[in-house]
Amino acid sequence: MNLPTRIYDLSQPVFANCPQYPDDNPRPVQVRLFYHQAIQGVNKEIVELSTHTGTHCDAPRHFFNDGATIDEVPLETYVGPATIIDLRGKAPGTSIGREDLEKTAFAAHDIVLLNTGWGHQRALTKTFLTQWPYLDGDGAQYLVASGVKGVGIDAVSMGGYADPRKTNPAHEVLLGAGKFIVEELYFPDDVMDGRKRLFCAAPVKLRGCGGGWTRAMLWDVD
Repeated sequence: MNLPTRIYDLSQPVFANCPQYPDDNPRPVQVRLFYHQAIQGVNKEIVELSTHTGTHCDAPRHFFNDGATIDEVPLETYVGPATIIDLRGKAPGTSIGREDLEKTAFAAHDIVLLNTGWGHQRALTKTFLTQWPYLDGDGAQYLVASGVKGVGIDAVSMGGYADPRKTNPAHEVLLGAGKFIVEELYFPDDVMDGRKRLFCAAPVKLRGCGGGWTRAMLWDVD
């Protein structure tokens, strides 16, 4: 059995009041100690957060009432060879279209990961929470037509902020075609060497939900 020779963590940490998609009525993430080792003999925490907080996967149910929920999507969906597209030159708030994606070669059935550089800017700022580069509908259609297995991005959402014309198309195209989405990734500089690696981002098995948290990874496998 060949084990990974190196594992790269592509996940963002979850903690109290951490950055998350700025909904109209946001609920800050809460993490509090429930059991104390000095009293109960163990430490145990209670966490309250959205299923779309931190690094997480979107299932078709996120945008389609009749779509598969996160627990219904087969586990093998979330594992496969990955190609990272370097989009760190994109200006804040601009769309990622077909012309941006065509510059990087990838294979059918690859998981395509969009590195906008946004993951390195994660903070409770207006810029980070509202101005990320986002995938547009044309770009999403190109990826689906190319046969990709799934798409990831290092921003809080695959689509843009506030305007449904920016927010919805990429989600509708990808999820409507049965492709999974993973959002809020973090790309270490070490993975930007052009090498193809094995990606894994199996989400928590939340019954009936349109999304679920994941620990996303890239593996070097010889």
